[in-house]
Amino acid sequence: MRCKVWKHSLLLLCAALLCILLSACGENKKHSLQFFSMDTLMQLTAYGDAEDALQKARARIEELDEKLNAADPSSAVSVLKSGDRLEKDLLVPFQTAQTIRTLSGGALDLTLYPLSDAWGFYSKQYRVPSADELSALLRSRGTWSLEEDKLSCTDGTVFDLGSVAKGYAAQCAADILHKEGISSAVLALGGNVQTIGRKPDGSDWVVAVADPLHPDDTVGELHVGETAVVTSGSYQRNFTENGKTYHHILDPKTGCPADSGLLSVTVLHPDGTTADALSTALFINGVNKAKQLLHNSNLEISFDAVFITENLTIYVTPGIADRFEKTNEQYATPQILR
Repeated sequence: MRCKVWKHSLLLLCAALLCILLSACGENKKHSLQFFSMDTLMQLTAYGDAEDALQKARARIEELDEKLNAADPSSAVSVLKSGDRLEKDLLVPFQTAQTIRTLSGGALDLTLYPLSDAWGFYSKQYRVPSADELSALLRSRGTWSLEEDKLSCTDGTVFDLGSVAKGYAAQCAADILHKEGISSAVLALGGNVQTIGRKPDGSDWVVAVADPLHPDDTVGELHVGETAVVTSGSYQRNFTENGKTYHHILDPKTGCPADSGLLSVTVLHPDGTTADALSTALFINGVNKAKQLLHNSNLEISFDAVFITENLTIYVTPGIADRFEKTNEQYATPQILR
């Protein structure tokens, strides 16, 4: 009788252990989804019972691609006019852009579509516009403001949400995964990375910072928890004409590719939309203006960033100095931006 009881208890213990092991395997099971949207290759990776959640996240990104695509004349952003009340998927990007525009002294500008189009960054028919053409486009590009959810803009204003759209899409995708109970995931939307929780083993995510001179290599690694990590760089979209390279990040003051002495900026911020907008504004403004923002006691938005300059100097903000690891001997030891 004791032998039967012992055997029965052992079977129950084995069954319990098997359930725990199966549960652990389920929680750690990796699912990945790769697709093309918003003019870039995207990869969503999540752990656990995540297949349906990833499909929902993909559908949300593709929905936003249709709404926020400035190159599509029928998209929601393309048909905006003064007096419109903005739905959430337009309101959040516009609110964020308005905040960063003020913070950056106008470096972030949502009205540069005609200029980007003139350079060929949408059609991929690349060309260098004349000074007269740029001057005319700058004068006619339009102005806008937002009061609560109501948009005011000059007639003929054409909006381009390229500086915030992928960040907003990444944030929306992350929100869906949270809602679906996913506690460990990393979403890579081109130069935008959004992490959820930590790795299944509890360790930090390691996000590579690309070498702007050789984008297939890295210049360093960031060790992070849950956050958005967004890079803006001159290497991401560019063309060469008569021996000179022109990138897609335009300075609103000149209508030309920004010439701030930077090759790339990588921003860390809890919110994907904010990180995206900040990375563009900081790239256009350069390191010295970034220092001014860090020292601004009235700054409403705190941020961390990695700056890589044209003379191959790396600057990191104090908040991530111990979380950035240089991996490329071509670059000197990173300097803390103070």
